[in-house]
Amino acid sequence: MKVYDWAMLIEFSVTNFRSIMERQTLNMAASAYSELESLNTFIPDQDDSVPRLLRSTVVYGPNASGKSTLIQALRFVKSQVLNSQKESQAGDAIDVVPFKLTAASRAADSEFEVTFVEQGIRYEYGFCCSRERFTEEWLIAYPLGRAQKWFHRVFDAEAGKDAYKFSTSFLGGKTRHGLWKEQTRPNALFFSTAIQLNNEQLKPAFDWFKLRLRVVDSVRGFSPGYTLKRCGNDEDRQRVVAFMNSADLSIADIQLEETVFSADSLPTEMPPAIRDELLKDMAGRKLVKPRFFHKDVNTAETVEFDESEESDGTRALFAITGPWLDVIENERVLVVDELDTSLHPLLVHHLVKRLHHEGTKAQLIFTTHDTTLLSQKLLRRDQVWFMEKDDRSATRLYPLSDFSPRENEAIERGYLNGRYGGIPFLKDLDFYGV
Repeated sequence: MKVYDWAMLIEFSVTNFRSIMERQTLNMAASAYSELESLNTFIPDQDDSVPRLLRSTVVYGPNASGKSTLIQALRFVKSQVLNSQKESQAGDAIDVVPFKLTAASRAADSEFEVTFVEQGIRYEYGFCCSRERFTEEWLIAYPLGRAQKWFHRVFDAEAGKDAYKFSTSFLGGKTRHGLWKEQTRPNALFFSTAIQLNNEQLKPAFDWFKLRLRVVDSVRGFSPGYTLKRCGNDEDRQRVVAFMNSADLSIADIQLEETVFSADSLPTEMPPAIRDELLKDMAGRKLVKPRFFHKDVNTAETVEFDESEESDGTRALFAITGPWLDVIENERVLVVDELDTSLHPLLVHHLVKRLHHEGTKAQLIFTTHDTTLLSQKLLRRDQVWFMEKDDRSATRLYPLSDFSPRENEAIERGYLNGRYGGIPFLKDLDFYGV
């Protein structure tokens, strides 16, 4: 039997979390649209149970519509999977916030479910929780294309403890299953606990959350440190230069300058107490910063530029380039809130286009206010989603495809004119009535 190494996100659902009250689902399955099929979609290798998937999805909506809540929900799931067992203590509250604007939702659990593929196996993993405990948790795997519910955990309120069911396909036997159950605290996930106790069968699914899924608040969350590290290798440095030049920046080379931290590294106006503390902690440490080289327009000789002499856009793209290449090369799922922050729209277009054109199974989910993406023929109709608040102030997530847009429809104009919703409602301001 062939061993697959591909991985991807298929679907993510969240219920009763912050501004989201009813179940909202982001689906990465491609529709029957034919436009940009070879660039913007891909077919999972030889697995009929997984549909054709999208390489990217963009979410639009006004401020406070819930776009960040969607990103926070996915980050919350990842954090709980990775850390609930090893970083929390018995009795610690779970950092979950339900929808607060109804009594029923305040008293109800929050629910999260992720459908993904790792190493060729599809998984459906989800859990429900309150501030006090996890009340339900399940994992369904499809190792042979057919569902196997490996485990299902439900809190029995009358008995005051969790009830578990395991399938025969979930390895470990009664002894190991019993140990994993006994070691799972109310405020920890069974998934996380079993991993901490060396469950090898769950490791591929765990690694999807740990290694494949990347969730970032905004492009400001990309530190230049990783790109700097890559520039220490000649081949990687050339890839970084080529990636940045594909955005028409005309950089001849990038070199690293290494210095030793000293008092001269700190601003002169820094308060003495903070200055002394930093000098104590950082004294003798090596600092690395990039030096950019451009060609003289007449002689073609290289001219050195300090990082401070480069534009904000160039510095931002440098910070993003290393992580972006990593996502593409290792076929990760990158989730970014406000991708357009501090970036020119053309740089946003470039980043999205590069991910599409690389031909890997890397995926990008991002929120933005940059509507020019909708008019540049970079996205398919099924790659565009909207968020808005309903009359209960609850977030609603829905795809552009709900409106059956024509292939050549002016999507940007339609969106800005309010045809699809997901735009701010601005009341008239009576300047003279104050």
